Amino acid sequence: MPNKVRIAIIGAGAVSDYHHVPGIRIDSRCELVAVCDPNEQLLNQRQKDWGPTKKTTQFEEIAADPDIDAVIIATPNFTHRPIALACIAGGKHVMCEKPLGLNFSESAEMFRAARDKNLRHMTAFTYRFAPSMRYVRHLVKSGALGQPRHFRSQRFLDWPETSWGWRQYKKLAGAGDLFDMTIHRIDFSMDLMGPINAICGAVAQFAKREKTNDGQACAPSEVDDWSSLIGLFANGATGVWEGSTLMKGHHNNGFGYEWAEVNGSEGSAAYQLTDPNNIVIGKHGGTMQKQAVPREFLVIPGSPRNPNDGVPSTVFRYDLVWEFVSAITEGRDCVPGFDHGALAQAVADATLESFEKKTWVNIDAKL
Repeated sequence: MPNKVRIAIIGAGAVSDYHHVPGIRIDSRCELVAVCDPNEQLLNQRQKDWGPTKKTTQFEEIAADPDIDAVIIATPNFTHRPIALACIAGGKHVMCEKPLGLNFSESAEMFRAARDKNLRHMTAFTYRFAPSMRYVRHLVKSGALGQPRHFRSQRFLDWPETSWGWRQYKKLAGAGDLFDMTIHRIDFSMDLMGPINAICGAVAQFAKREKTNDGQACAPSEVDDWSSLIGLFANGATGVWEGSTLMKGHHNNGFGYEWAEVNGSEGSAAYQLTDPNNIVIGKHGGTMQKQAVPREFLVIPGSPRNPNDGVPSTVFRYDLVWEFVSAITEGRDCVPGFDHGALAQAVADATLESFEKKTWVNIDAKL
């Protein structure tokens, strides 16, 4: 491998601009060498925003380019599988946005393809990298909260009720809030608590989304804008998740509202997206109080990111690239990998099945 990991971004939209390019810029071990997007106008703009790179509208060119080592995929959900499989076949390490595929089967196929070629694979589960989430995980795994008994997550957003574009059609997105936001919480709950054995879930749609932002008519939404589930973990703990994009008054400068809490036999601890450098913690007989996250948990080990710079709810996301590049240079698995993405997808799929059948669904995902 050359001196620097040569990264291509496929999908030049807001997620890449917001998360991935800043992460590449602060990591001296890698460089952005190519950008791919079907929108020529956006490609030209990114040449100005991100600096000169190779540019193409065809992901196949990225997959076949011998001067690219790794790719970051930030494209619509229905494109993840074909792009990832092409890049893996071309010998590229791959980070992909969630959900990996439109269902568990697609996600598992992507995992097996990367595993079988001994390539690094990573699911962009951003919130695992929040300092408060990392510290809550430490408290759980170290036994500081006692035996974990319960997990609870709320993720509320106050988004417009106009069209989501491709995101509101099942064949392109798979599902709505469940696949877009709640799946993150499914993932980090399993990172904290272990595997989920069974799910009882529900989804709902309140916004028809029959008009675009500029008032043009469009086909109505087919996906959920609210999702909720109750889960049973293999360790005997329980979980409750709820998410929605229609929670009025929970805008918070675009960050929305998020609270994720673990209750143990000795104490409880909670993470908040709007205050990610602090946790809320309490022990038996006491009161939940804010506590600063210790400095060693503010960035992942080795990251050059200064936790005092930037908006706390934004800058922790840059550590995804550091983990991706670290796994490539060290020849180890990324965390979280495609396997984690696929297992979260299995739970999300089971939520839809549970609601359709009005029953509990056992999780039996085999990778």
